[in-house]
Order: sequence, then C-alpha cells, then structure tokens
Amino acid sequence: MMSLRLPGARLAGLALVLVLVGGCGIAANDGAAPTPAITPQASLSPTLQLCWNELTTTLATAGLPLLHASSPVRPGESPLLTAAPRTVGQVILPADPDHGYIVLYEFPDPASGYTAAQQQAAYIGGGEGRVQFLPDSQFTLRQDGSCVLFYSWAPSVSTDPRSPDIATALQTFGFGISIPR
Repeated sequence: MMSLRLPGARLAGLALVLVLVGGCGIAANDGAAPTPAITPQASLSPTLQLCWNELTTTLATAGLPLLHASSPVRPGESPLLTAAPRTVGQVILPADPDHGYIVLYEFPDPASGYTAAQQQAAYIGGGEGRVQFLPDSQFTLRQDGSCVLFYSWAPSVSTDPRSPDIATALQTFGFGISIPR
C-alpha cells in the first residue's frame, strides 16, 4: 500500500489547529461586560460590607462569632441568588465545624432583593430546590435593604447545640421572608 506524502501537510494541519484554537479565545470575548463572579467576593462592595457589619453585630450580641468562610460553600439557590454578588460567613460552632454557614447576597435595590428573596422562598419551599436539602432542614431567609440573607441547618446533622441559636439571633436582622411548606 502506498501512502501519499505532501510536503508540509503536517505543518499546515498544525497551523490550522492553532488558528482555530486561537480564534476561539478571540471570538469568546465579544466585547460584552464580564459576567459577575458567582463565588464569594474577596473584597466586599460597600453595600455588602454594611450588611456584613450588621450581621456580625447581630450575631455577636448573641455570643456567636462570625468569620469569613475559609472553604467554598454554595447552598441550593434560586436563579436570582445564583447570579448575585455574595459573601459567605461561618459562625464558629466548636462541636460542628462543618456547618454554620450564612450567605449574604447583594442586589441593586430593595425591590430586586425582595423579588430574589421571594424566588428563593418558592424554590426551597417545594419542588426542585427542596430536594437539595435534608428533610428536616430549617431555613432562615431575611432581607435588609438590598441584601438578602440565607441560612439553613438540619437537626439530624448539626452536632453543636448552638445551631438553632443562629436562626434565633438572625430574627433581628432585617425582616423575614416566609417560606411555603
């Protein structure tokens, strides 16, 4: 069997691949504004910083220290919360170091925050959102200005007796959003 060898065919093929791959990067940047990061913000916006300070004070009053979470956390979220800038804190629970996470989300204004909180309430109140949590999960969903707060815990896996104290302390942060059952 005879094979046909064209001079430079491999080089031309390699050049074509490089042009195609390189072009993907250029085409991917269509000049649109960058998509906001969906990971916790390393540097908080003034709005999130204000909410964070209020949250820290609220929890400190109850003797619950709050730190920025050292590990990535992403609870079950509705689409509006998923796309929002956020920061994650963790209440220090000595007997349960894997829980106590609280997420703060920022929205452009209180009305859009309220809409997002309502969407989250519907999401975790039934259907696809509810199945992402243990059956005995307890939820705290609150709004303060353009910030939305979300905290969940489950008695079946929370080994620190202060887990419910977090939910109790959060009742003084902003106003509550009802979650359908």
